[in-house]
Parts: sequence; structure tokens; C-alpha cells
Amino acid sequence: MNNRKSLSIIIAGGSGHWAELNHYPAILDLKKQLSNIKVAAIIDMMDPKTQTEYKNLQKILEIDNPEWINPHSYTEPQLENKLNDIAKKNNVRIIMVSTNPLAHFFYNSWGAKNNINVLCDKPLVISENASSNLKNAFKIQQKYEQLRNSIQINKGKNKRYLFCLPLRRRMLKPFVKTANELNNIYKSTGEGIRYMNVIINGGVHKYPIEFLKGGAHGYLDGIGSLSHSSYHYIDVVAWYLAIAKGNIHKLSISLPYIFRVRDYLKIHGYKKLRDLIEDSESFGFNDSQKIPEQILNAELDFTFHIKLLDHDDNVLGLVSYTSDHTTHTPRQTKYHPNMIEYTNDKLGGRMSQIYFDIHQGALQNIQIIKNDVVFLGNKIQTITRQHPKIGKLLTMRHYRDAYDSNTATPKDLVKAFIKYTAGYKIDEDYLNMICNFDDQRLTNKLFSLFYELIAQEYESHRSKLAKKKVDNEVIIDQFI
Repeated sequence: MNNRKSLSIIIAGGSGHWAELNHYPAILDLKKQLSNIKVAAIIDMMDPKTQTEYKNLQKILEIDNPEWINPHSYTEPQLENKLNDIAKKNNVRIIMVSTNPLAHFFYNSWGAKNNINVLCDKPLVISENASSNLKNAFKIQQKYEQLRNSIQINKGKNKRYLFCLPLRRRMLKPFVKTANELNNIYKSTGEGIRYMNVIINGGVHKYPIEFLKGGAHGYLDGIGSLSHSSYHYIDVVAWYLAIAKGNIHKLSISLPYIFRVRDYLKIHGYKKLRDLIEDSESFGFNDSQKIPEQILNAELDFTFHIKLLDHDDNVLGLVSYTSDHTTHTPRQTKYHPNMIEYTNDKLGGRMSQIYFDIHQGALQNIQIIKNDVVFLGNKIQTITRQHPKIGKLLTMRHYRDAYDSNTATPKDLVKAFIKYTAGYKIDEDYLNMICNFDDQRLTNKLFSLFYELIAQEYESHRSKLAKKKVDNEVIIDQFI
């Protein structure tokens, strides 16, 4: 391949599970085509050389000899200067971000400020203690707008500039097919979504001592399960509302239910499971140990209601979004003091239970159903019912390997992102699947507002001081 299309990559979170699973396999495949693609630096608190179980990472270390940067060894200004030096020295044109979510904004901002293409895991922005501090929760939307301004400046200078999120549900056939069916009925009849009931069950039961561990799905930063996988499904809600909005003018969001870490520990929600799977003599579990306040305040389970209103504030319908972490789990993985995140183990018992029930008035109903143990299958069923004057009364579809068959994988999208950045043409379908920053305006607004309501609930119950009230209404056309 032509040398002028060579590029270097920085991988933030490069010693971790997600980079091993997606980033490095994609880069190793592309090295067979792009002779000058190179990983210039890996940013991670863990020395990549010690992660010997990650074979793809070890190959990258052997081939590229990237510089390891431990972010804990630098202040933010020092780290920014270090990244600037590496970028200048190595012609860095991409940064891939799969760190602790709290660090996303720093790396995203650095990339956007320096006209470096960004591929970031969800969420784009989060704020420390957003579950209990309303001022910090407001920062999520504020930081998003800062990023958006930087990205718009870059796009004005470089039309090929990319800032993307590999949001997998937007590329999975069951979700894409549902989007198309919703949009078709909307275009042909004008009928929008009236009701959507969403239930996401995670099946994650941590012991008190396990809440003290970090990781991408940790609680140390005063944020909880909303900042984990929930972002994917908030994005699906925003996506579907945007393409079949009918007469929806305004969204009014409320928080009828919240269950925090302190509530879970108060009722010993972990104890029955722990008694079942742990050897009584293995560890002397201390259930009275001190858990920091920021962890206790973090959310585990929650329900949000999104009331759909027209221009005259008439109620059109409701979206109910429930995410419960502390549901059924077949966990068999026992506690080990050196294990940061037990759900990454194949016997960790994390669940992928997903239920979407969508009604387009009287004209169409679509259900998306998934009920799997993570790592042990990805089967999705969809059920579509249409009015007989419009289409088929009943269509049932079964996708037995939904995450890998007849779809682009995260690895495919990483490869497409790199090739596009290097100046090569890629399949338009892939480019459309690489979710661009502006596609996230409504998603991030809902995500930010959810945290604002969670923080407001905390402050209203625990403080006598008057706090700024959350504006819980969203004019939908301002964000799509």
C-alpha cells in the first residue's frame, strides 16, 4: 500500500478486555493490507506486557513496540503534553478510547482539539458523582456541547474527519429491521410511536467487597449501571423515536423508581447467592466493612418514564424504560481478590435479557426479545403484527447468532474506521453503521437528563437546601 496513507494509532485503555476483543484483531488483520499502520502508544494503568493472557495485545507489542503510558503518573496538563509529543513524532491520526468512562471526555477532547479522529466506546461523556451531585450531572450535557463545538470546527476544515461510537445495536439486523419497519409505516401513514416498553435485565450481583473494585463497569467514581450497557438501549429508544416521531413535539421525563447500591446492601441482596456458590471456609467476608459514600449513592436499578406530548401538550403516549441489574443470574464464578470484574468470566452469569414492545398506534406492534447468558449465545426473536390493510398480520423472525451472522461486527467497524481515516474508500453501509457524533444528540440528552433526575432525587431526599430544579422537558426537533 502507498506510504502516504500510513498512520499511527493511540489506544487509551489498551491493556483491557475490549481492546483485546476488537481493536487489536482489526489492526492485525489490516496490517496485511496497510503496511505502515502502527500502534504508537498504549495508555493504561496496567502495564500491557503483564497482560500475557491477551494474545492479540502481545502480538501488537512484539510487532509495533508501542510506548506504554500510565496515566496515573501524570497530571492532566502533563498527559496532554505527552500525547502531543507522541502525536507529532508518530503522525498519529486516530485515538481509540475504551477506558474507564470517566476518562472518556479527556481523551475525546484531546482528539477533537487536535483534529485527530476518535473512536470512542460509550458513553461519550460522564461526570464524577453524577448519581448524587446535581451540579456534576449537569456537566454531562455541558461537556457534550463542548465536544460538539470542537467537532464542528474540525468538520469545517476536514470533511472526512470522524468522531464515532461503535454502537452495536445500530448494526444488528433485528434492530435495523425494526427501525426500517417503523419508518415505513410512519412514511406511509404518518403514524408515530405511541407506546414503547423497554426492560433490560443485567443479572449482576456483587458482594460488598466487589463494589470496591474498579473497571469499566465499576462504581468507584460515584456513577453506576446507567453508565454501563444501558447507554446502548437509550440509544435505541432515541433512534426509534427520531425515525417514527409522528406528532411528538416534546418529551417529558420522570423517575418513578430508583434502587441504589446502599439499598441493595441494606437488604443483603447478594447473600442468598453468595451462600449458594461460595465455600464457607474460602474467605472471611466482612459485610460490615466501610463502603465509600460515592459507591453507596450509585444507581443499580431504575425506571424512567418518557411522556410523549404534541404541540398543544396533549399526551400521545409513553415510553417506559426499566434497567434492572439485580435480577436473576446463574453466576458460578467465586470471589477472588485479584479479579477486578467477575462478569468478564464465562461463568460470571451476567445476563443479556432484553425486551422491547413498541406500538405504532393501532397500525403496528413490534417486539424484540433476547434472553441469554453473556458469552453463551446471542439469540434474538422479533414479532411483528400489522393491521391487515397495511401488511402481514403476523411475522416472526429468529436470529440464532444475531451478533455475528449477517451483520457487521465491532471488529469490522474498527477496520472500516481505520481504512476510511487512511484515505481508502469503504462500503457506504459500514460508514453509515459507524455512529457519528451528531447521531447521538438525542441519546446524550436523554442520558444526561436521566442522571440529572437521579441526582435530583438524591439531593431532594437528603438535603434541606434548595437546589436548582431539573428541566425535564425536551423539544425533540432540537435534538434530531
